[in-house]
Amino acid sequence: MSKKSIFTILFIMVLSAIIVSLYSTFAYDEESTKLDDSTADYNLIYSMRESTKNQVIVTANETKFVDITLRNDYQSNVKYGIYYHLVSPNKLPNNVSISLAEESRDALEDIIKPNQEKIITIKISNNSENNIDIIVGALVGFENGNIEELIKNGEYLIK
Repeated sequence: MSKKSIFTILFIMVLSAIIVSLYSTFAYDEESTKLDDSTADYNLIYSMRESTKNQVIVTANETKFVDITLRNDYQSNVKYGIYYHLVSPNKLPNNVSISLAEESRDALEDIIKPNQEKIITIKISNNSENNIDIIVGALVGFENGNIEELIKNGEYLIK
């Protein structure tokens, strides 16, 4: 084999390794696109290949539960985190809490294996005098990534 052939093969191998490493660091934001019947007030099904927004309105002195089903259709493990974004008012009132419900089957942030589902139940308690309008979504990235780095302006991870 000539030196030129060896150099060409090594160049292709290095280029392939760079492309694979860049692809494995890719992360993106996914949000629910489909509503289903559930015992919760809202049941959001998140396909990790689709992206839309789902708003939840909680009136004054009301508590709502949101079931979120995350399904991993990819061939690799992915990490997720559940967030909210306030539509109105601009700031979360003091008497409003957004948290993981005690009945939740899965955690607010975890890893999903290929073809696996996680069901997260969120509790939104509005003990204020105003209605709140929020968007509930899922930030999804690869297993070794940091979900907090995916947060956009106005989004808050639910802890």
